[in-house]
Amino acid sequence: MVSCAGVFFICANLSWALALRPIAPASPPPTIYQTASSIPDPPPQLEPFKPTFFDDVLLSIFRWTLQRQSGVSIPHLQGFDGMMAELHELRRTKGTDELERVSLQTMTALAGPIPFLYRVLFVQSDEADGPSANRNSYPTAYALAWFAKYLLPFLVGEMTLTSTSTTITTAHNETDNTDIFNTGIGGGLLVERCRVLEGSNCKGICAKMCKVPTERFFAERWGMPLSMEPNFETGSCQLRFGVVPLPLEEDATIPSGCLGRCPAAGEGGCD
Repeated sequence: MVSCAGVFFICANLSWALALRPIAPASPPPTIYQTASSIPDPPPQLEPFKPTFFDDVLLSIFRWTLQRQSGVSIPHLQGFDGMMAELHELRRTKGTDELERVSLQTMTALAGPIPFLYRVLFVQSDEADGPSANRNSYPTAYALAWFAKYLLPFLVGEMTLTSTSTTITTAHNETDNTDIFNTGIGGGLLVERCRVLEGSNCKGICAKMCKVPTERFFAERWGMPLSMEPNFETGSCQLRFGVVPLPLEEDATIPSGCLGRCPAAGEGGCD
């Protein structure tokens, strides 16, 4: 049996390996448009995401939980497309605020006691730093980004670990005549082509089923702020763990109205 000391040693070395691993800079902020309908469609996806058996299992569990929380089920449509159809039906019949509630309840149900354990181990109450100050927040933000990269492709597609900064700086090491790259603080994650946005073509589903409830979930349940920045022009989304997001109504990158490709565009919109 591996001792506690051995487990600690392995985890410590893994943490250092992850911390020292070079990571890409975060993607730049998306172009700001006055209305969603003026945003051009993303270019065609040359290599669509190919889910593994593990992805299919996770999707089935997530969809089943979503159905129980929403009361909406379209059983004759299978897989990811079926889940997108159910989300559109929920949005059409009950509105985007219900999307947010159902999504938050689904994530809470699936996470179980894990957020509570995380808060006990890594979050402390500190009046100087606010009610939810993370102990050693950079490693914990990096760890959350790392786990999300390998657990969530079934929902959003391929992801790349990034910094939370959009710039890379370099310094010259005179000792061995090499360049030292500083990518800023880790904890970023770039969704290269979001499956939810691609599958729904809906700004309302993106914002109220994914962005807002996920930000709330990590802030309220984990004590870790998270900023999600969808780019409707490219289909990507930049996540930044440890960064407080703007309120949706103040976020200029989420314009009013429907995307031109949105199925709700002819139904009065989905805001």
